[in-house]
Amino acid sequence: MADLKLQHKYLAHIDILRAIAVLLVIFNHLNIIGFGGGYIGVDIFFVISGYLITKNIAQEIVSHEFSFLKFYQRRAVRLAPAFFAMLIFCSLVSALFFTSSELFEYFKSLIASTFLSANIYFWQSLSDYFSINAHSTPLLHIWSLSLEEQFYLLWPAVLICAMRIKKQHKLILFTVIFLSSFFYSYSTASLQPIFAYYMLPTRFFEFMLGGLLVYCPENHFNDRVRSIFAIISLVSIFVLSYTLNKNSIFPGLNALLICCASAVYIYMVRIDGENKKYKALLYLGKLSYPMYLFHWPLIVWLNINGIELDTNNRIIVVLATIMLSWLTYERIEKPARAYAKAQTKILKVFFVFPCLVALLVGIASMNYLRAKEKSLHHSEPLHIQCIDSKEHPIPECALGDLSAQNISVLLLGDSHANAQRGLIDVLAKDAQLKGYEITYSSTAFLANIQRFVVSNHGQKIDLVPSFKQINDKDIELIKQGHYQYVIFGGFFPHNAERNIYSVSKELPDANYSHQFFIKGLTDAIEIVLQSDATPIIINDNPQLRDVDVNCKLRIFVAKAKCFNDRKQHDQDFNDWTIDLKQLKEKYPQLIVLDFTSIVCSETKCYSYLDDVPLYRDQQHLTYTGSAEIGLQYLKKYGNPLKMHGQSSHE
Repeated sequence: MADLKLQHKYLAHIDILRAIAVLLVIFNHLNIIGFGGGYIGVDIFFVISGYLITKNIAQEIVSHEFSFLKFYQRRAVRLAPAFFAMLIFCSLVSALFFTSSELFEYFKSLIASTFLSANIYFWQSLSDYFSINAHSTPLLHIWSLSLEEQFYLLWPAVLICAMRIKKQHKLILFTVIFLSSFFYSYSTASLQPIFAYYMLPTRFFEFMLGGLLVYCPENHFNDRVRSIFAIISLVSIFVLSYTLNKNSIFPGLNALLICCASAVYIYMVRIDGENKKYKALLYLGKLSYPMYLFHWPLIVWLNINGIELDTNNRIIVVLATIMLSWLTYERIEKPARAYAKAQTKILKVFFVFPCLVALLVGIASMNYLRAKEKSLHHSEPLHIQCIDSKEHPIPECALGDLSAQNISVLLLGDSHANAQRGLIDVLAKDAQLKGYEITYSSTAFLANIQRFVVSNHGQKIDLVPSFKQINDKDIELIKQGHYQYVIFGGFFPHNAERNIYSVSKELPDANYSHQFFIKGLTDAIEIVLQSDATPIIINDNPQLRDVDVNCKLRIFVAKAKCFNDRKQHDQDFNDWTIDLKQLKEKYPQLIVLDFTSIVCSETKCYSYLDDVPLYRDQQHLTYTGSAEIGLQYLKKYGNPLKMHGQSSHE
């Protein structure tokens, strides 16, 4: 297909900017000091893409040579070979290092990445681009590639329409689109930061800024003026990389600043041909796409194996990235472009067929992993929300000795209580008692209390009506039932800081949230005691801080690294420990089920117990992990469910 690749003048200054952009991103991901805002390299790429795509399409439209088919064929030849090479490499290496559950999530992200929706997938599945979960997600960086492809699907049609209207109307149209996207980004960046970071509507203006350069008057400035503006733009880029960080509001105004600096550079700088003076940077610019693809998986594999990113390892990552990129560029990308010249079915060969293969491999692998997990952990309960047990009992929510006739143990609380189910299951079976779990996300058992949440970065306080409704049903169940034990589980430390509690539906005063939290616990304990049951509060499990939940399962991770500092845990739980002590003093019948000494030594709190991983994420235990805690608790302290009306370990 001889006309697939139209001849365009080589723009050396663009490759230099590409090299700078990819190095900013890599240095940022390597946590190199001075590049805390290096993620702006992605925004530079957006401006470059907008400029080049608009420039090429506009020229072809004017010369009546534009074709949607040829455009997308060129995109496929340009992007697909390196992309699918990276996916193959990434999948093979991930299979060596990842646990089954991580591989399952990996193949979900692989399918989303293949079908140009990685940004949407990660927006919905990850809470934060800079979170610890992100550092174990090797395809996270593909969100930006999906965003570009989504832009490519829309922008050619917009340009086709714009070319048919008058010049002044075209300018108005572009201005309206640009400003609409920018102001939407500006307003959303602080209110919905994750959406703003990942999604096209809040990033569209960045591509457009590059596209608008095509319609600027031709640059007739002399070399001195161009050099001054080039220096100003590059200095601005590096200053922004230095001053911005993961806590900066982004994209919004900060993105506009970096995009403007990039646009000034593109407009002002001109370097003719392959200038030997910039040979290294120009070649890095040619490698920038595969460098972007390969660097992040390498960093992820170091992270999950507990290998510290010290100076030597950073150098190794950079060199390995350049080597893999060179191989990809010289041995895959160049031959693919040569091969494409003689082909007519470009999209089928370069995109459709690889996508289908990726889809089939992904689905087959996920089905295999699901079956494998089910066979290995057939007793692992689903992480379900058990509510409305009186009206609609859920068999999966039963625990303990299921052969017992009556339910003697009631487990109430939020997702942490659900995660601690294995512990209660072991204790209930040992006591030959049948239990039932009634848990619901973010719903600690507090009697006669309303819960409010702060949204929009402190701008709004919303009532959560389901909170009291669920707890009212729990109270009714306690009063009508004949339980021996009612167990409260929950994410208790700092609970009254994450939520605002009150006794009414009126706008609450956050200063009294903790008092109402304690009142809710106190009232709940009294209701349990009045029903002639024994109240039990589970002292929550330690929270992991910057520790991989699968640390113990990694091949190359030293066992000694799978822990948090005990002092940090004690400090984090200090206020809650005081609350528990006061409740225990007020209600001697209250049993505090504290397993801290099971998972923590005097100096460390571990993510595993007797080679069993305890956590499914930074906060929640797995069923297997909590069950192992239960077994160890029985050996060390005995069974609190055999101590009805007596004291217990605290």
